[in-house]
Amino acid sequence: MPKKNIPSYRLHKSTGQAICVLQGKMFYLGQYKSKESRAKYNELIADYLANDRKLPPTRYASTLTIEVAVFQFLEYAEGFYVKNGKTTATFTNYRESLAHIIRWYGQSTVSDFGPRALQFVRNKLIDAGYVRKTVNDRISCIVCFFQWLSINELCHVDIYNALKAVPRLKAGKTKAPDNPKVPPVPDDIVDKTLPHMPPIVGDMVQIQRLCGMRPQDVCNMRSIDIERTGDVWTYRPFTHKTEHHGKTLTKAIGPKAQSILTPYLVEKADSPEAFLFSPADTVRLQRAERRAKRKTSIQPLQVNWKKQNPKRVAKDCYTTGSYRVAIQRACRKAGIPIWAPNQLRHSAGTTTAAHFNLEAAKEFLGHASIKTTEQYYVAPLPELAAEVARKIG
Repeated sequence: MPKKNIPSYRLHKSTGQAICVLQGKMFYLGQYKSKESRAKYNELIADYLANDRKLPPTRYASTLTIEVAVFQFLEYAEGFYVKNGKTTATFTNYRESLAHIIRWYGQSTVSDFGPRALQFVRNKLIDAGYVRKTVNDRISCIVCFFQWLSINELCHVDIYNALKAVPRLKAGKTKAPDNPKVPPVPDDIVDKTLPHMPPIVGDMVQIQRLCGMRPQDVCNMRSIDIERTGDVWTYRPFTHKTEHHGKTLTKAIGPKAQSILTPYLVEKADSPEAFLFSPADTVRLQRAERRAKRKTSIQPLQVNWKKQNPKRVAKDCYTTGSYRVAIQRACRKAGIPIWAPNQLRHSAGTTTAAHFNLEAAKEFLGHASIKTTEQYYVAPLPELAAEVARKIG
C-alpha cells in the first residue's frame, strides 16, 4: 500500500514563520527552521495522526501568536474598512489599538490571552493618560479582534466570550479622565472671525451654522445633491457619516442659507457634480485680489506667471482638515480663542432646542436617537430656567 502523505513543514514568506496546514487550517509554529518550530510541528503531527488524521475537537490554532494573528486581521481589515476607495478611520483605530497587545503580549499565543491580560492592557492605557472614551474604544477594538479570530476558528469562542464580559469603564469610577463636552461657539465669536477668512470659507461657516451640518457635509456640497423645488431646499449628501449603517441623511436649507448658496449654484450650473466650495477657487480669488491691489504695472511675462510643476496644488474639494485649518488661521488673525467647525453644529443644536424643543433639534441635526441630541449637542441653558422661575416660581 502506498504511504499516506504527512502535511509538510513549510515557510510562510510574508511573516517568516513556519506553518503547517491541517484540514484547511493554517497553524503557525514560530520562526522558520528554529528548534522550537520543529518541536511544535512534531507535536502537532503526532496529535493529528493519533486522532486518525483529524484535528482534536478542542484544538484551534493554539500555536498562533498574537503578533501573527494581528498581521492576518489587519490584512483583512485594510480591505474591508474602505469608503470611497480609501481606508477609513476604523482601520486606523484597529491598528493603533492592536499595537498595544502586540507590545505586551505579541509572542503569546491567542489561547493564552484572557480577561486578566485585557485588564492589564487597559490599566496601561489609563496610566499612559488616555481619556476614558479612548480607553473603552481601544478595548472594544481588541475584543472585536478576538471575535474575528473565533469566527475564523483561529481561537476558541470561549476566549471571546470571556473578554466580552470585561465591563467598560464608567464615569467617576476610574482614574481615566473624561474629555470635556464640545461647547457651542458663540455667534459673536464667529462674527469676529468671519472678516479674517477667505470668502468661500466664510460662506461655508455660515451655511454650517444655519443648517447644523457636520463639517464633512458642508465640504461635500454639490448642486446635484440639492433639491430646489420647494421654499425649503433639501440636501442629501452623496456620502456621510452613517451611510455604512444603511441610513440616509437629509438636511433642510432655509432662505438665509439659500441666498448664500445661490451664487455658487449659478456659477457651477454646467457642472452639477462639482463641489460648490473649492480650495482651487479660493486660490484663484486670492491671486485676483492681490493683482487688483498691485501698485506697479503688470509686465507681459507676468500675466500668467505660475510655477510649471508646483509641489502643492489646490484641490477641488475642502477636506474637514483643510476647512478646520482655515478657521484656525482666521482665529489667530482675529486674536480670539481658536474654535473648531464641529462647534457650529453644537451651536445649531442648542439654538434649535431653545427656540423650539428637543425633538425639533433631533430632526434638524439628523440624529436617529434623541439621547444623542440631549447628551452631546445641546448645552445647558440656565437663562431659560431663570425665565421660567420669574413667571411661575
